[in-house]
Amino acid sequence: MLTTATQNGASEALKAKAADAENGHGAVPIQTAPGRAMTRGGARSRPARLARSTSLWVFAAAALLAGAGTALAQTYLIDFGGANTTIRGAAPDDPNNDWNNITTGIGNTDNGVLSNLVTTAGIPSAINLAMISRFNGVNENGTQNATVYPSEATRDSWFGNTGDHGGLTDIYPKFKLTGLDPATVYTLTFYASRAGVSDNRETGYTVTGGNAGFAALDAANNVDETAVVADITPDGAGEIKIEIGPTENNNNSVKYTYLGVLRIDAVPPQTPLTFTTQPASQRVVQFKPATFTAAVTGSPPHFVQWYQNDQPLEGENRFTLTIPSVTLDMDGWLYSVKVSNLAYEITSTNAVLTVYSDAVPPTATEAVSYDGTTIVVTFDEPMDDTTYDPSNYKVNGGAAELWAATLNPDGQSVTLSLAAPITGTFTLVLNNVQDLAGNPIASGTTLVGHVVPIDDQDLLFDFGATGTTTGFGPAPNDPVRHWNNVTTTVGSSDTGQLLDVVTVHNVLTPITVAMISRFTGANENGTLASTQFPPQATRDSLYGNTELWSGLENIFPSFKLTGLNPARKYNLTFYASRTSVSDNRETGFTVTGANGGFVALDGANNVNTTATVVMIAPTESGEITISLAPTANNNNTYHFTYLGVLHVWPYAEPSQFLPVTVENGKIKLEWTGAGQLHWAPSVFGPWNPVQPAPTSPYIEDIVAGESRFYRLAE
Repeated sequence: MLTTATQNGASEALKAKAADAENGHGAVPIQTAPGRAMTRGGARSRPARLARSTSLWVFAAAALLAGAGTALAQTYLIDFGGANTTIRGAAPDDPNNDWNNITTGIGNTDNGVLSNLVTTAGIPSAINLAMISRFNGVNENGTQNATVYPSEATRDSWFGNTGDHGGLTDIYPKFKLTGLDPATVYTLTFYASRAGVSDNRETGYTVTGGNAGFAALDAANNVDETAVVADITPDGAGEIKIEIGPTENNNNSVKYTYLGVLRIDAVPPQTPLTFTTQPASQRVVQFKPATFTAAVTGSPPHFVQWYQNDQPLEGENRFTLTIPSVTLDMDGWLYSVKVSNLAYEITSTNAVLTVYSDAVPPTATEAVSYDGTTIVVTFDEPMDDTTYDPSNYKVNGGAAELWAATLNPDGQSVTLSLAAPITGTFTLVLNNVQDLAGNPIASGTTLVGHVVPIDDQDLLFDFGATGTTTGFGPAPNDPVRHWNNVTTTVGSSDTGQLLDVVTVHNVLTPITVAMISRFTGANENGTLASTQFPPQATRDSLYGNTELWSGLENIFPSFKLTGLNPARKYNLTFYASRTSVSDNRETGFTVTGANGGFVALDGANNVNTTATVVMIAPTESGEITISLAPTANNNNTYHFTYLGVLHVWPYAEPSQFLPVTVENGKIKLEWTGAGQLHWAPSVFGPWNPVQPAPTSPYIEDIVAGESRFYRLAE
């Protein structure tokens, strides 16, 4: 019997706390009494009260922590100043946080409004800042040496005054925060600096919501002092009012008052914690990983600390604990976890780790080359230093000379370096290599591999900000694939070019990205939750717009890929994400080569959706052009268009069998595509690759009384 089938196989306290958490060390902070005033670092602070306020401030700052899918506390940073606005970016800006800016047109009016404040993570909110009584103007003589905030924020402040300045007297600035959650507690931190003066310019900040608080700060020659009003609840309308005036200590002749930075930490109500998942005991083979997990219900933020034999494990502060490689001496060790929020704490039961010996020899699963000069051999488990010895490998029966063998960081793959390049299919024979337990591989283990041409390898491009490029490495980067980055340096120019494009396997290609018409800039409000691409790629996109935005209009981005193989066809997958918006921002992607295609994708609140154009052939000169424009569905006021990720991958004809023939007592199999031919004694398997891997046609003797089944696996 013969059967054929086709198978398709195709804030820096905040930042410090964030690094510890899902969040933390399990400590329970002491909370201050509602509405009491505090000055961090100032002579007027009482040390005991300062310690308690700082503890609350740091724990409240756990706002940005990426926990188990719950909405944690949030932090907002507002720069009160003039032209020196603060953005996320390299110094003198802030490389870690997004900012809001109260500039001219808002601060010097009685009714200016800054809507939808963004968190330090760049997430828009329903909170607005609305002026009630204006500031006089902006003083730009603040310090540039502060460590608490970036110099773009500290160098200027809005000011008020009671005596005459510029024709204005009795300027008592006042504003309110609206759209707040009445059930949430807010901590407000004030900062201002006025360098080069010799008098006292102490400013009082009166904060009023459902309760009230007061703090004072002398801006005169201030560098790092701040003033904190903690535990303020909004009034019934969800509002908190801030009033600014000179204190009695202010001896300046005009009674100047200042505000340069306002930090808002929003702390949600706290409820008790309960484990929904406790760590489970594990039985693990030596040198294999062991993973313990936990989950809780109860108010965030969640501060997590794992323990090993009742001793805290440094840096293990997420709900999942993974031990990369267990050893026999760890048999019987105990693991537990402590979880706390701002008010409650719970500790799990102990999970027992049982470790038993590895007696199973390793298996080599794949051998492949992406550049012809190196071969990557993959094993099914971690290997020992016998893998370093080139004499343990023979390529093409020894015809291809090996000069080095390197165990890769994953511990389960080895890179063999060849003295001269190879092409096509090759044979690799392994002897004497063994796993970490000393089990040797089966003698004479043979793998048939092939050199993957550059034209058959994928390309990945991250279109985004210069500060958030995607690299090869652990999350939030990509631990598996190499990327190319089209940053604002390239994308915001009509003539920008990205040279030295590499494949996902880091093989250099002749391909170039060449801009034809620029993007406006980068938007950094993309999702961090995508499972399609790493966060560094999804968090930002380059964008265009038709209506006037940032001084630019009629921006229809366009670029081309050059250096492609005119004899190949390509698939192009597009991705973009713009979170926390309510309109449609659908972008049309027109792709043109020797043929053309079109797809559309709405980046608004997108997490995992992509759009793909298939079977695009380059022009005779090896070029494909991509143009962006809003579709008719795009109802955004500015008709924003976005591109965050471009995945270019070679189109391959689907594998399928042609009619089977028999010639001279032999069976002849022919097929299209690049599938690997497998055979089995029955339709249920076991399936085995035909070695060495044949190309179509494949001819085999017919054996009387024997059944053979064939399939193609891509």
